[in-house]
Amino acid sequence: MIDSYTQLVPEYISKEDFFRFAFDQSIYIPDEKVKAEWESLKKRISSKKPVFMRSAGKSMSDTHFFFDFYKKLLDNENVKKDPSNTQNPSKLIESLTGYKKSKDLKNYQLASPFGRGRNIYAFCAPWNLVYIPKIFDPLMGNEVTSELALEFQKAFEKHLYEKFKPYIDDFNKIVTNVHFTRGTDSYFSHLYDDKINLREDIVKFENALLEDFRPIEV
Repeated sequence: MIDSYTQLVPEYISKEDFFRFAFDQSIYIPDEKVKAEWESLKKRISSKKPVFMRSAGKSMSDTHFFFDFYKKLLDNENVKKDPSNTQNPSKLIESLTGYKKSKDLKNYQLASPFGRGRNIYAFCAPWNLVYIPKIFDPLMGNEVTSELALEFQKAFEKHLYEKFKPYIDDFNKIVTNVHFTRGTDSYFSHLYDDKINLREDIVKFENALLEDFRPIEV
């Protein structure tokens, strides 16, 4: 199999320079605005204000499982599905960087390097939003399996962790908090016991939720 990226790297450019170009040319939300927006997001969640998540699957019932989880565990009934899965993150990064992709930038793509889009703490987290040169976008998808792509994703996540460490550490504390994890276990115990939903649907939801609520490790 011929991979055009491995034809380019390191034949014409070293891997280190290739990665460095991505890190240096990406556009990040400034740290002081990350701090303020991260605190604002947490406050909106705790005060039961509207917050957003991406679609959890092809079926509306997949997303409604998450709505019920947030209602029961966080007492927030104002979790909304983002209309396009990018609308609210796009508005946020435009507002906080001053760059609008269709107006001020060319060949840049919005990326959420840590994913976790069904997690309301991560979907619009300012430390999880970046404009990346479009040449690197194909290396960012979850479906990509090439060795270079996986290495790039790990390197980019490490770069972002070092850049936004206090906020990512704070996120990790939230998702590993004993009260939260015990509440999650209790929620699933009741969900399996009520026998209203198909077990296979609950298992699918549980796997999806645990995936998006795992701590960020680099």
